[in-house]
Formats: sequence, C-alpha cells, structure tokens
Amino acid sequence: MTKGILINDLELGYAPLSAYYFAKFIKDKEFRENVYDSHIYMIIQRKEITFSNFFLWEDTLELSFDIEQEGNPEIVRCMLPLIQDNIATDLSKSIELRLHNRKSTPEKKIGAPFKGTQAFTIQSKNKVSGEVSRLAQFTPDKLLQNYWKGHIRAKFNGDYSKMLEYKVHYVGKSTEQNICERLSSHSTFQEILTNQEPLSFQNIPSNEIMIMLFRIKDNNTIVKWGDDATPTEMSNYLLDYMLPSKKTISLDAEKALIKHLQPDYNRILYNSFPSKDDLVNHDYHNVILYGLNDPIKLIYNNGELKGDIIFGERDYISVERI
Repeated sequence: MTKGILINDLELGYAPLSAYYFAKFIKDKEFRENVYDSHIYMIIQRKEITFSNFFLWEDTLELSFDIEQEGNPEIVRCMLPLIQDNIATDLSKSIELRLHNRKSTPEKKIGAPFKGTQAFTIQSKNKVSGEVSRLAQFTPDKLLQNYWKGHIRAKFNGDYSKMLEYKVHYVGKSTEQNICERLSSHSTFQEILTNQEPLSFQNIPSNEIMIMLFRIKDNNTIVKWGDDATPTEMSNYLLDYMLPSKKTISLDAEKALIKHLQPDYNRILYNSFPSKDDLVNHDYHNVILYGLNDPIKLIYNNGELKGDIIFGERDYISVERI
C-alpha cells in the first residue's frame, strides 16, 4: 500500500498584536498588503509584556532596554544596534526615540525608567530641514519576531520563552477577503474583549487580548511506495501531482486547529473532522500534519501546542484519513 504524508508549517504573517494596536493597524495600506496571504487567525490572551529602563549608548549608537511581564521573574535585557539595514543607515541624519505608553497622559506623564512602555518608535531628523521620518516601530512582540526571523540584529540576555505563551480563545479563517476586512467588525472579537477579565492587576483587556495572523509557509510531501504501486502510478505522481493551494490548506488547517484546541468561543468545534469531503480524504496523502514555524506556545484547556524554528522541536497536529 502506498502511503503519503503532507507536512504543512504555519508561520506568523505579522507579530502578535494587541487589540489596541490591531485597531490602529487595520486600516494601514502597508499592513494590509503585508498580511494579504494570511488566511488563518487566532484571538488569544496573555499577560502584557512591556519595555522599561531605556538607555542610549551614544558612542556605539545602541539602545538598551528591558522586556518585562507581570508575574514573570525573568527580565530580558536587550541591546539593539540602531545602525543596521532595517533601522537606520543614513548617518547624516540625527536619530530620535519616541516611547508609547497608554497610561502616560499630558496630565500624568510616566518618566524614567519608563516602566510599562508598550512600544517605541525610532525616527530620523534632517539636521537642515528638520523633517522627521519614521524608521522603525517595535512592540515587544514585533521586536522578538523580527529578531528570530533575522530581520534585525540584537542581543538578548535572559529567557523570553515564557513571554511567548498565549491562551487561545478563538480560531478563524478568511480565504475570500483580506483578513483585515474579516476582523474589522468581528462580533466574537468584541465579545471576547467584553467578557474576558484581564490577567494582570489594573490592566485592561485591549492590552492583553491579541490577534495572531498565520500564513502557510511550507509544504513538504513524503511518499512511501507500496509493493503494489505500479510504474505508471509513480510516474503520474511525480509528473502530474500538484500540492493543494494555500487557501485549500488554510480551510483544512482551521478545522484541524479548532478540533485540537477546542477554543471556548468557537461555536462549531468540528468534532467529526475529517469528514469524507475534507482534504485528507480526497488528496493523495493519507496523513496531513500542521505545525507552527515560530517559537511560540499555544495554551488550551487540555494542553499545549509548541512551535519552533527547528523542525524537530515543534509539535504537529495530525489529520488521518478515515
């Protein structure tokens, strides 16, 4: 008997965004274009992680700061070189730093060590015209994701793995419209924001409830030919077989994730998945696997789903032909 396995890796289409920042980004043209191929989303919750203790090392043009999380004893120290390809490259312009904290108001400004900073913007200023241009903006999640993707250079002192654990409330998909359109008036998203209590003392849900967007990154097929396989069958597979489209895989992945994670806010849990009409029952492969290509951990009622950059270190959800 011939057996086939289709291995699908999902990666974050963008760094996890709090409900507050997602509302700011959702109408941004560049952001919408960046996530056009993200067809799966999750609504998740985690104690907020923030920045503090900023210091600019003027001699080396490096920025140092801490990343902290309430209840987590691990404080992660970061050193970020400002002169690098995806931040600043023009030394003729001055570099400025803006800190963003929702709790800092004109009436009550939060000063040094700037504890609770939710994001920072690095911008350049023309020394002659005074024109200001934004170079980069980082939340803690975006900084970490850009680092493990290799988009920026940085040095970290400390273990941030516990900061990348997220409780899953809802899993959904959007294959026929941009995912930003799908989430712009999402009733369950609003329900979660209304009903979920904050995990941290004196915080608010829109800082902790987050959106994760996923795209299909890689497909790998493994086939083991049985003794009954004919040369024609093998030739047809090698020459004619085409992998399912990423939209088709996304539709299947949503069901697999919901059945495995059983999120509290999903009304339909696909307990009978896969049915005769689902991918595994009419594709060449009799087993389909889904894993996460980022070093995050999804927490659900019955366990954890661990992702990783390294293939052998990530968990996989298995869908088998009935």
